[in-house]
This record gives sequence, C-alpha cells and structure tokens, in this order.
Amino acid sequence: MAFLTGLIVTSWALSVLYLLKRKQYRDRIPVGAKPLPGPKGLPLIGRVHDVPPEKTWLKFHEWSKEYGPIYQMEMFGSVHVWISSEKIANDLLSRRAVIYSDRPTIPNLPNNRTSGEYLALHGRNETWKRQRKLCQHLMAVSANDSLHDYPTMERDRFLFLLAQDPSQYREYIEQFTARTVSRLSWGSAHPANVLRHTTFGLLETISPAGALPNIVSWLGYLPRFLSPWQQKEYARHELEARMWKNNVKYVHDSINDGSADPSFVRTFIETVKKTGDKAKWGEESEATYVVGQMAIAGALTIGSPIQSFLLAMLHYPQWQMKLQEEIDAVCQGKCPEWSNREQLPMLRAVVKEVIRWRPPVPTGIPHASEKDDVYNGYFIPAGATIHALEWGMTRNEEIYPDAETFNPSRWLDPSYPTYKGPLTEYPKLAGFSQFGFGRRTCQGVPIVEQDLFLAMGGMAWAFNITKKFRADGTEIPVHWNEYSPLLIAKPAPFEFDARPRSEAIKWKLRGMWETGRGEDDIEEECRVREEKLRVRAEHMKLDREREVEADKYDDAASVGGSETSGPSEGGSVSSSATPNTPGGLSVRGDGEVDIWA
Repeated sequence: MAFLTGLIVTSWALSVLYLLKRKQYRDRIPVGAKPLPGPKGLPLIGRVHDVPPEKTWLKFHEWSKEYGPIYQMEMFGSVHVWISSEKIANDLLSRRAVIYSDRPTIPNLPNNRTSGEYLALHGRNETWKRQRKLCQHLMAVSANDSLHDYPTMERDRFLFLLAQDPSQYREYIEQFTARTVSRLSWGSAHPANVLRHTTFGLLETISPAGALPNIVSWLGYLPRFLSPWQQKEYARHELEARMWKNNVKYVHDSINDGSADPSFVRTFIETVKKTGDKAKWGEESEATYVVGQMAIAGALTIGSPIQSFLLAMLHYPQWQMKLQEEIDAVCQGKCPEWSNREQLPMLRAVVKEVIRWRPPVPTGIPHASEKDDVYNGYFIPAGATIHALEWGMTRNEEIYPDAETFNPSRWLDPSYPTYKGPLTEYPKLAGFSQFGFGRRTCQGVPIVEQDLFLAMGGMAWAFNITKKFRADGTEIPVHWNEYSPLLIAKPAPFEFDARPRSEAIKWKLRGMWETGRGEDDIEEECRVREEKLRVRAEHMKLDREREVEADKYDDAASVGGSETSGPSEGGSVSSSATPNTPGGLSVRGDGEVDIWA
C-alpha cells in the first residue's frame, strides 16, 4: 500500500512540475511570436519513443519534410531544434553566433563545457577562446609546411597494406588516420594505437546511441559506483590523461636530444619559448589537452569518408574510370601528390561529393542557445539544443538536384547551382556546411582535405575497386546506406576486391612501403625478423641433431657389417639447406630473411 501511495504522489508531483514548466515556457514567448512547429510529444518523455536506435538522421529528416526546415521537439524535458536548411543554419549559427555558439552539456560527460579538456565540446567562454586561437596557430604553422608530408608518408604505407589484404580495409584506414594525426600532434606514430582506443571510447561517451544517460538525462546524476557509463568513461579518461602526459614528455626529450620531428606540441613549446606569452597561449598542461583533442578529432572523422569513397566506387564504377583517366593524364603513372591538386579538379570534386553523399556527422555537432531569440516569428528558448541536420541539408533538391545520386559533376559543371570557378581552386572543402557553422567551424579542414585527397586519389591510382563474386558466379551484394549509429557514422562492413592496376604499380607499392613506414614499423620488422631467425636456428639445430643421430646409427650398422651404409649416389644432404619456416618465410640467397615474401 505504501508503495502505491508513493507512486501516486510521485506521479502527481511530476505532473505538476511538467504543467508549471509548460506554463513558464508559454509565458516566455514574446508578443507576436509563436512556438516552432514540430511533432507533439508525450508528457515528460516527449517523442523519444519515436526516435529509432539506428539511422536517426533519416527520422529527423522525415520530420523536416512534414514540419519544415526548422522545427522543435522535446525529449525528456529538453528542447531540441532541428535545422535542415543551410540558409537558416547560417542565419542563426553564423550571423547570430553571439547567441548560438555555446555547446550543450553532455549528461555522460558533465564537465565537457567547463573542464578545458574538450575543445570541440567546450562552452563559449574565455578558456575556449584562448584554446581556439592556439588551435588556429598550431594548424596554420603545419599547413604552411604541407603538414610536414606526414599524410603522404602514411598514405604510401596504407596503400601497400591494402594491396596485401583488402579485407582488412577498415583496420588499415583507421591506422592511416590515427598515425597521421599522431605524427602531426607529437612527431611520432607510436601513440596511434592507444589514440584509436581512447578516441572510440570518447565517441561512445558523447553519442546518444553510445551512452544511455545521453538520452535519459537523469541517469547522469547517479553516483559513479552506480553508473557503469561513468565508470567506463572514468577509466578511458585516466588512460587518455596518461597518454597525453607521456606524449608531451616524449616531445620534450626529443627536443633536448635534437631528434624532434615537427609537431603541434613542438610548435607550442617553441612559440612560448620565443614569445614568453603564456597569457596568450596558455599553460602547457592546457595545450596538452588542446593537442590531444585535435588528434582525437582527426582520428574520429577522417576514416568515415574514406570508407564511403569505396562504397561510391563500387556503386558508381563509371566515376572510378573517369577519376583514373584524370590521374593517369596528369600524374603520368605516378601516385597523386598534394602538389598536383590544382590539376586534379575531378579528384577534389570526388572528395567533396563523397562527404555530401554520405555525411560523416549526419546529425551535426549540436550547438546551444544562450538566450531567448525570435527567428522569422518563431520563438527559440534559451538552453535549447540546436542541431544542424547535415543529412537534411545535403538532400535539398534545389541546391543538389537528384541528391541521392553520387555525382561529382555537380561541382564541375557550370549548369549546377553548386558550381564555382576557377577549377584550379574549386571545388574545395573550406566553407562547406559539413564542417560546421560560425565560431564552431572545424579548425582541422587542412588535415581533412589533404588526407582525403591523398587517400582517395591513391586508391584510384593504385587499384581497380570492384565487387566480389561467389564461387557460383553470383555477385556478393554491397549495402548502400548501412551506417553505425554513433555521432560520427561509419559504413557497416562490406566486401570488395582491390587489385593493383598493373605490375608496375604493384612494384611501386612495394617501394612506397619503404618510404611510408614509421619507426614503429621498423621496430616490428626487427622483432619479426629476430623471431623468424630464432625459429630458423631452432629448425637447423633439430636438423643437426637428427644428422648426428643418423650418423650414430650408420656407424653402428657399419660395425655390424651392414653393406647399406655410405653416402647416396647424389651425395649427402647439406646441413645448410633451408628448412621450412612458418608464415611463408623466404630466405634469400644472401641469407637474409624476407619477411614480406
């Protein structure tokens, strides 16, 4: 009976609170303004029950067709405003940036706005402004030096590995993106593996589909010992903090011994030493997290469009052929380099169209409104979460005719509304809606653009990318739009063939491994070589022991008068004969082990 009474009282109290909140909301609407349209929700929970667990952007886009290019909905008491018009997004997020440049609190990461550890998710305050200026400075120094050729080195390594085993494409793409930003951040690829681990953990933490408190916000108030989500994030954060600290120590040690390669951290250290202006650039502890978050952002986002490029080439093979024709004509048998970009407008168009066709962040990174506002007669309350629905913007048929079709011509042909010249400069990614709006635009566009240009251009140059067939001759189907449900969406796995286009390219890929491998690869090669030499030595030792035993047997037989002893007609077996070794190991004539045979 007591339980039933408590339930009734709780329900009554929640109902009263809900009605009071609704009245307060209505009272805040200025005279002449009206609430935004949108789907009506249930008390307390709103329309959360209608949001699917996967491909949520399709549902939000469906509602935009019903309620218009800007609408609102409630989920567990929070107001969410969805924008599917690039014009409206620019009007609010860019032209009224003073109101709409904040970030919402993430329930499963409640200090995201205040800790100074999450630049892209930080609230709009003086710490964020200082960190943003530092990020711009570090990026500009590296961009002016072509990112120190790190993307090219890692691209070469990636292409070689993909040629060995295309089925591992997701692993190799993630290696490419993580190793590139590791080199840029700390001058070494060594941190890449741990970076990938902490990056995926953070993505789960901040995604609605990754952590339940991000949907049911009151779960964020549970103490850590009762919250498995907080426990997981705490462990991830501790690993991340140790990683950032160790990486910065590595850069200091490298500077001291004169071996430091260019990196964001090295640039920060040298800038502060030169200017002595810590008030402008911040303390090293703060810069440590700024660089770490720059690395996480690069590792998170760049892999998705590279995988989507493979999907596009499988479904639109005619564009693969056109792209190969342009590359062959311009590069004359060589792999495209960043210096070729002005002469390769189709490759740049393919890069931009991949991002439009399959946006890596289809729901956008949310903003937050800092005060009440009225737009075109509609009221937008302070504290609302504002979503620039990238999927909806890229489906606008007025701007992108036949929007569901992958068509790079829309960036190259003057008859399309998206065309912009000259083609030696355009298309390019700077200013594209996919990289955010206003004061929250992505600072890493130079990295994204160069990575995608080199990776996609390299794959088109090196491989014929085709669908696979079963033994009975039937084609293995490849999905069109199956993507992960997290904030940054990546394609579900699919099968394909990637065969080098010629023997000459196959040999060039082998040479590219030599130029692209990192210190960690060399260390791993040495470890593998030592292990295989050890195995070889053990096999040879066993062979010698067998020969000794055989000689003893022959001697005993000879003493017994056997007439079968003695060497065979072909002579004795040499103890230096190469034994069979595991893993397809090849021993060259000079005695060296070829670990890639």
